[in-house]
Amino acid sequence: MNKFYFTITEGRSGSAWLAKFMSENLSTNAIHEHLEIDDFGTKMPDIKIMRTFNNLGNNSVIKNFWEKKFKSIENEDIYVETNHTLSKCGLVENLSDSNLNKNTTLIILNRNIIDLCTSYMNRNDFANITVIWQWYLHTSYIKKIINSKPFEKLGILGSALWYCYEMLARKNYYKKVFNNRANIVEVDLDILSSESGAKDFLNKIGVNKNCIIPKKTNEYIVNNQRKIEDSKRLRERIEKYVSELKSDLDIEDIVNNLIKKNFTF
Repeated sequence: MNKFYFTITEGRSGSAWLAKFMSENLSTNAIHEHLEIDDFGTKMPDIKIMRTFNNLGNNSVIKNFWEKKFKSIENEDIYVETNHTLSKCGLVENLSDSNLNKNTTLIILNRNIIDLCTSYMNRNDFANITVIWQWYLHTSYIKKIINSKPFEKLGILGSALWYCYEMLARKNYYKKVFNNRANIVEVDLDILSSESGAKDFLNKIGVNKNCIIPKKTNEYIVNNQRKIEDSKRLRERIEKYVSELKSDLDIEDIVNNLIKKNFTF
């Protein structure tokens, strides 16, 4: 069993629930997100760090953030943080060069892309650029894998949908490039929230005990009939676009081609 646990995931993917799951089953105080005023720029990436990494790559600003963050947790007996912003600003790159690496597990947490995109749109997450800068990814970034142009005609929905595919691609990229340099465990939220899936996941990270499955929390609940009908139509629209994209968007092929060209963040 390792000492340190982080995630590679999108947000709205069950990361808050995963923190509770890890707290219960590892008997520790797992952190979802550091949100105090002084945490931003030190424990939690701020907008500058997020934008810097995704435009300029893993430069001194990013390395300095990770050096301080890793130093602040290196003496913890067990440290779990499920914060989804971390993997979008150099977590994997800097962890692989850190002395914490050999004792760390990276959890790739997946959720159905249609559920993800519907959640983003229902919450209006992609309507405000500062929300995108702090929590997600912007289509204008220089460092990206998926071409955002075909999504732009869909407006806000296109931004949310592009983000979903960009994160799928980044997960694929990190699995391929860092497979021999990091301990990566992948799991789907639906599987992890079942008893058999939870036991299998715990076994993979070296925990052999009866598992505890917390109740789902932080769900976005639509409770107005008109909004329910609008959400249903939205979901159908997203399903249509996702179905159309399946034949045109080969994530694995795109990632393989970028790796051949020595792409890095």
